[in-house]
Parts: sequence; structure tokens; C-alpha cells
Amino acid sequence: MGDDPTSITTKAGRRALRSIVVKLNETSDEYTTYRGRPKAAADSHTWAEAEVQPEAAAVVMQGPPYEPDDFTIETLKLYARQMPKAQLILSTWNDTPEEILAPIRALGVDVVLSDKPSTPGIFNINMQLASARAGVRRAAEQGAEWILKTRTDQRLSHESFMSVLISMAKSFPVASGYKQRFRVIGVGQGSLKYAPYHITDQTIFGHAEDMLAYWDIPLKEDELPASWPKDLEEVYHQVPVGELCKLGAAESRLASGFLERVGRPLSWTLVDHWEALRDHFCFVEHSMVELYWVKAQTYTLGKEHARDLEHITNRKEIGFAEWMLLYSGQLPPEAAARYENALGTTFVERIENAG
Repeated sequence: MGDDPTSITTKAGRRALRSIVVKLNETSDEYTTYRGRPKAAADSHTWAEAEVQPEAAAVVMQGPPYEPDDFTIETLKLYARQMPKAQLILSTWNDTPEEILAPIRALGVDVVLSDKPSTPGIFNINMQLASARAGVRRAAEQGAEWILKTRTDQRLSHESFMSVLISMAKSFPVASGYKQRFRVIGVGQGSLKYAPYHITDQTIFGHAEDMLAYWDIPLKEDELPASWPKDLEEVYHQVPVGELCKLGAAESRLASGFLERVGRPLSWTLVDHWEALRDHFCFVEHSMVELYWVKAQTYTLGKEHARDLEHITNRKEIGFAEWMLLYSGQLPPEAAARYENALGTTFVERIENAG
């Protein structure tokens, strides 16, 4: 029997891609890599060890199902196989066609439907809040102790990712004196070193009580400051990072609100930001849980993790390695004082070495 034409095309494409990457590495001033990931759950032949199956855990996928390649459905199939005891929840809008939801329900996924907010909020923060809040509430009501809130266009392929996150939360106790049970763990990209309280709001993990404190809050009714550009893209080019985080960026508004609810006063300085990272959070890079985000990782020739090895900018991510330096005391938060002027720069300006 001959090869399937699709298989032949795929093999030819991979050979061509490999040749291009080899040539790039021979002729350019950069090292280029590529990575393939199975699209279908059936093609991912991994499993979690029986001893590390998570108990009382839930995955809340938030947003409209991502239909190309049945991405959301295949992701849920993967989770159902790898974590048969975990709750799987899709929190989306009540105008989602039933023909899209039916195969998801057939997997045993709990589908939570919500009305779209009448006011989307600055940078669509209310759209994020409404669906995340409904899903997290459902997970807690059904007895979940640990909750991962993620997006419908993201996939964590590590077979034991939930158990890894639970172990991390238990291994690094939260600072004492706050109304917080365990650390909140930011997964993947969006947690920034030089932007106050800018913690990823895409995939984020924590104890149910802490996740409710993070997400079960009223919608935001404020509007863009009058002095800001009306074009949201121009906001990033014109508004200083410190002001943008305090008044606009959803990531900072959500995280700062959580910190205030657990009893932490905020000064909106980078020193306090680093202290908050040390005391309340932890971070996991893409590779630790095999996270893939369709929107930002379509091709790996780009700056996949928003990390530039040639320069450091105010968009620099903080991951587990650098967080560990803060947690251990090797990097004291007071060191951030030398970068406070970065709050007056706009995304994505360089940070100069002030050490």
C-alpha cells in the first residue's frame, strides 16, 4: 500500500523546513529552531503516572471554542484522557451555536453559558471577567480544590501538568500575614518583570479560595482616561508603562485588585512589584508544562516567549528561574529601585543596565 498523500506532503514539508532552518543557521547571525506538536489528542501517546493523578482539580477553559483543527475539542480530549478525575469546564457565551457545543458536551465537559457584558471594559477586561468568573464559580461549587483557568486557544500538553502545579503551590508557601491560602501561579507568557503587578491573565492556577478572590469580582465600569489615545494600539505607544498598568492593563488591574483583597497595600513601584512577586506568586514557563498558544506560537521564528536575547526591554517576562532568585533572596527586591525610571517608558523600550 502506498503512502497516504497527506503523509507524503507532510514529510516533504518537514524536509523543506529542515533545509531552510539548516541554511539559516549556516548563513545568519542567529540560531533558529522549530518544534512540532500533535494536533489531535489521539496522536499524543503520553500518560500520567497513576501515583500523580490530581484529586479535586478543575480546568476552566474560558472563551469561544477555537474551531480550526478542532483545537479546543482536541485539547479537552487530551485533558480527559490524562486527568480522568479532574473536572473539565468550558465557560463561554450563550450565543455559541449548539452544533459547536454538542461534541464538547459529549466528552463529559461541563458547559457554562453566560451573557456577554453590555460594556466590554478597557481592553475587554469585562469579557475576560464574566466568562472566567462563571467558570471558576462552577468549579468551586462542584468541589474543586485546585483550579486552572486557561483559554480555549491554549493547550498544556505535559501529561502531569496539574500535579506539577499543585506540587509547586504546596512547595513554596505564600508569605504570612495575608488572606491567601497558596501562591497563585502564572503559566506561560504575560508576567512582566518591569511592569507593576502585570501577571498573566491567560493561564493562571491556584487554590479555589484564591481563584475566587482573583476572579469573582464585579465588572469594571470605568472608561479610558480622557488624555489617552482612543486607538488602543496607540495606547501602548504613547502611555507610560506605570500609568498603563495602573489605569488600563487588565493583567495589572486583576492582580493588583487581588493583592488588595488579600490585604497587601500597594505603592505601584517596581520594588513593591518585585516584593509582591516574591510573596504571593510563582511562575512556570511554556516548556515546564508544554504550553502552546495558537495566537502567539504559530511560528517559532518570532519572539515566541516575548524574550529577546539581544536586548532587555520593559516587556521582559519573569519565569521560574528569575522568580527563584527573588524567592531565595539572592535577588533582593530593593534592587528594582535602580529601574524605577522604566515606569516612564512605553512598551517596548529597552531597559539599560543600571547595576
